[in-house]
Amino acid sequence: MEESSPMEVYIRNIPYSSNEIQLTRALATVLHGPSFQDFIRGPLFNFVVRLLKGKGPRQNGHSGSAIVLVPSGEIGTRLIQLSKIRPISLQGRILHCDFARQQNPAREDVAVLAEPYQDPAILEQEQSRRAALAAAGVVVDWVAFGWPCYDHSVSLEWQSKINISWSLAFDTDPMRLKLRSTENIYIWVHLRAIESMALAGSLCMIWLERPPIFERAGNSIEAVMEALSLGDVEPERERIESPDLEPNSFIGLLRVMCVKFRDYTSRDEFLRRTKTVGLSIFQSSHRIEQKRLLSKEVIDAYHVWIASLPFKVAFQVEGLVTRCHFNHRELIGISRQIDSAIQKYGAVTAASCVQHLQYGREQDKEASIVKLFLQLIENCDRRQGRRSLKDLLRNNDTFECHHIVITPTSIILHGPFPDETNRVLRKYRDHQQCFLRVQFREEDQLQVRQERGISSTKILDERFRRFLHEGITIAGRKFEFLGYSSSALKEHAVWFMTPFQIDEMVITPDFIRQTLGNFERVIRCPARYGARIAQAFSATEDGTLEEPDQIIYENDKISRTGSVYTDGVGRLSGEMAEEIWEHYTERRSKRSRRRLQTPTAFQIRLGGAKGMLCVDTRLQGRVVTIRDSMNKFNSNDRQVEVSRAFDRPMSMYLNRPLVMLLETLKVPLQPFLDLQRAAVQDTQHAARSIESAARLLENYGLGTAYKMTSIMLQLHKLGLDLHNGESDHMVIPFLRRMMAFAVNHVLRDMKYRARIPVPKAWTLVGVADEWDYLAENEIFAYVCASDGHKEYIEGAVLISRSPTVHPGDARMVWAIGKPPDDAPSGLRALTNCVVFPCVGDRSLPNMLAGGDLDGDIFCLIQDKRLHPTIQFKPGTYDPPQLAELDRRSTGRDVADFVVNYIKNDILGKIANQLLLTADIQPLCMADSDCVLLANLHSHAVDFPKTGQHVDIKSLPKLRTKRKPDWYANENGDVNGSQFYPSQRIIGHLFRDLQLPSPPEAAKLGRRQLRRYEQDETQSLQVERVYKCLKSDKNTISRLLRPRLEEYVDVQAFEEGNITSLIDEMFDIYDYYWGYFAYTCQTHSLTRSIPISEEEVVASTIAQRCSQPRKRQDLITAVRRDSTTACDMTREGIEGPDEISKEDRLLRAWIAWKVSVAYQHAYAATSFGLLSLDIIFRTMRKIDIFQP
Repeated sequence: MEESSPMEVYIRNIPYSSNEIQLTRALATVLHGPSFQDFIRGPLFNFVVRLLKGKGPRQNGHSGSAIVLVPSGEIGTRLIQLSKIRPISLQGRILHCDFARQQNPAREDVAVLAEPYQDPAILEQEQSRRAALAAAGVVVDWVAFGWPCYDHSVSLEWQSKINISWSLAFDTDPMRLKLRSTENIYIWVHLRAIESMALAGSLCMIWLERPPIFERAGNSIEAVMEALSLGDVEPERERIESPDLEPNSFIGLLRVMCVKFRDYTSRDEFLRRTKTVGLSIFQSSHRIEQKRLLSKEVIDAYHVWIASLPFKVAFQVEGLVTRCHFNHRELIGISRQIDSAIQKYGAVTAASCVQHLQYGREQDKEASIVKLFLQLIENCDRRQGRRSLKDLLRNNDTFECHHIVITPTSIILHGPFPDETNRVLRKYRDHQQCFLRVQFREEDQLQVRQERGISSTKILDERFRRFLHEGITIAGRKFEFLGYSSSALKEHAVWFMTPFQIDEMVITPDFIRQTLGNFERVIRCPARYGARIAQAFSATEDGTLEEPDQIIYENDKISRTGSVYTDGVGRLSGEMAEEIWEHYTERRSKRSRRRLQTPTAFQIRLGGAKGMLCVDTRLQGRVVTIRDSMNKFNSNDRQVEVSRAFDRPMSMYLNRPLVMLLETLKVPLQPFLDLQRAAVQDTQHAARSIESAARLLENYGLGTAYKMTSIMLQLHKLGLDLHNGESDHMVIPFLRRMMAFAVNHVLRDMKYRARIPVPKAWTLVGVADEWDYLAENEIFAYVCASDGHKEYIEGAVLISRSPTVHPGDARMVWAIGKPPDDAPSGLRALTNCVVFPCVGDRSLPNMLAGGDLDGDIFCLIQDKRLHPTIQFKPGTYDPPQLAELDRRSTGRDVADFVVNYIKNDILGKIANQLLLTADIQPLCMADSDCVLLANLHSHAVDFPKTGQHVDIKSLPKLRTKRKPDWYANENGDVNGSQFYPSQRIIGHLFRDLQLPSPPEAAKLGRRQLRRYEQDETQSLQVERVYKCLKSDKNTISRLLRPRLEEYVDVQAFEEGNITSLIDEMFDIYDYYWGYFAYTCQTHSLTRSIPISEEEVVASTIAQRCSQPRKRQDLITAVRRDSTTACDMTREGIEGPDEISKEDRLLRAWIAWKVSVAYQHAYAATSFGLLSLDIIFRTMRKIDIFQP
């Protein structure tokens, strides 16, 4: 037997009164003692004890014998020999050890050996604690849900039946409160969803951040059969919309759960358990009443009124209800005031007032809604005459999107938020408020999850499908399912619309889908039909004002084995590329100077075609060529739409799957530790100077909406620094706080995602060698970075593409470097892309996780320390057949596919399980289970296009319930019994980085919210800005004025009549201020604490979160919304197109002075940063264009 192979040892003469834990303890004293120290090279090695069942009654159900699995034959042999010399005893009996007759260990037990040893005493203690929390003993007479009122009462609006009782316990995986009724109804409350708890006698009130989860024990034949098919002993539970079993439109609005204990014994036992799990309870002074706030009469009157309001106002009213700020009766109580505001100020201003009611309620929960709304109206009177930023902008193309989130219990309204447009929205730009983005989510705002033993069929097939089939009524208007984009479907988001009329024609969802193109090729497959429709909903921008003069359709380049070299990539002429870039940059940022040279690669949509276009210098005129692989359906639309322009290379960062793959390929630990430690040191040192801080932001893509890298470098040129003696009291302290958030963001990503920068590496989009110049396994790449760095990549390169799930997903290739003079000129002209050869039996991109060239990006690593010593064959996957109907698909069929997709979307689960399996298997990602999971992952990726889902039952079971420490979230205890120290590279990286304490984001957010409330009642005064213009006490103003004087006569300008210009800047700041506040509040992890101004500018959220996906989604939303708001604000400050650069400079100077004059006001500093950006950019432009 090989020493490296696990070995089974047979042990007999075990006392019948003993158990596995006691036997494990006895063996551990020997196996981890002095005689085995040469086998311990780190954490104590593990072993597995399995008591063998015996015949007849036994005290602990075993035969007095056991099989012990140890990590190697040498350990097993030494244990047997040692037991004969120094006998091992248990409860006074000598244990006899010998070789097992058959060496056939279970795979699950072999997997457990990869985990470090865990003291069974700790395990026993944890099991005892869990059992005590889950035990019976807390009896509840009734459960109710109520609305918290501003007069310190709670109005119960739903109560359980009197003739049923409930039992209360705590479930520990995950930690949550469980209520189970005698009718098998379950109510689950995650502990992290509890805001506070109060006790009043035998009544406990629990304030909830989100609705509970409702379930019932499955008793249908279908539920029983499904449970049996999954191997569950008991029939599964099923999710339900409410504890009534019937749809309930308001149960999700009631965020106070009341529990009436049967007696004080139950109450005291509950209190004891709450202390065990770390919950605090205070004594309550709230009154319990039944005010019938949500009675049928109130709801009916509310719906009649809401239908009469303009949509903008009605949407905000409904938003206040669905976000649980005010109830229906309260809002009806101010219906006259709202109607009056609409008449006096118009729908836009009235909607803004309604929207801002939520801030007043959150900060003054005792104020009546009438008082709060009257305060907002008074503010409107003070600001009457102000124009909105949209009125100031001459060419405003911003789409303000209304968002709906549908959960198992609730419908939640958000927005509108500025959003990217698509082909459909641009076509109907005058009716954009007729479109809604609808997202299906769990109560915690994460994606709907499928869990073993719990059926979501009722929620998905009845609730979600009902809305997709029948539509949804929002603000008195009925919206119907329209379609989705491919990226939105992954987030379980779709588009809805309400029909509208253009001239004599009624525009309906069916009409829009039919006019997009001819889908005959895919019409029988709902998934493929939906995917083709999705092309029209992809976020794009018009690439050209005019259609190309010529669109040429050409065949793909294909290998002799049928592999497509040019899968997804076509060509365009240089003239067409110039025109697209000119129009693209103008639309994205008006009057901005084009960066570097024109890109040579664009990701586009053109009618029914999608993919990449790269420049071919052989094409003359305004020409585009489309390949067969790009053309997905027939369309008469010939407009080029740009999804992305690749004008610069992207930095390359490691991630956990790639690190695990490289470990599979025998790359050692030390290079990864060196890279991470260097990155940590650079990050921590970055905040020492303003210049290094700017580079950190640039490297990690932070602060992009505000162009912070550029601003900070210009401030550095002015002589300012983060820690110099002459400190600016406005911007510099702000930048120091912002950098603390940025550093925390970077280090957090390193620890929890292994997002480590690789210096000698790039991330580039892939295109094909149109000139057939490259040989097999060769690539060409020429990078031109934004800082002026240019480099031909040459030599051995490791190339990969995310997601890396198969051991063959990373390959060594040869980069040819700078082509010789006789190489095709068109090849030499390609920049910031990786060119793949069109030779070989199989396309090289296809070998990399099944990639193609329709926009896939690839990682190129030149660092030889990360180059593997072995290489696996690339994965090969048979594509699943399309799920087709025997008829033409309809919009209803596409909606059914959306439900099916949500129900069976387990891509993330497969990816996680693959990493968890690789962590404990000797072969890492080359383990057979991992290879199977890689195959399933490939099929799951294709699910949106084929309609064939991966059955969750086909996933191999995890071989241990314990998780590696790197799997723990930020709030998790990695030292608990459910985690073990991973010995994989990602485990070592995780433990090597100790995060500093995060900045006090919550305290800063609260302070800024109080400032916002004070500012809301104040009026902006022109005189205050004039006073600021006369004095440059501010350090930046004092340093900046001489620079400005080189371009314009600032003094003469300030002595003129600029009151109207100051008023215009007030209008712009007013818009920015309000929108900024709404963004901070809406995208916060905690309802009562908004994101701080520093976090928004840095593009991060610092608050700790047990659900990193939720925070990442919110960060993405903050970046999207702040980018749009910043672009609009800059455009407003800069003024019309026709004004001169000098006038633009003076307008930005006034905007800067507004921010200085009100430097302590809410969002003033970030508004000032936008002004500085315009000043610095405009001065550079004047320098460039001066003779």
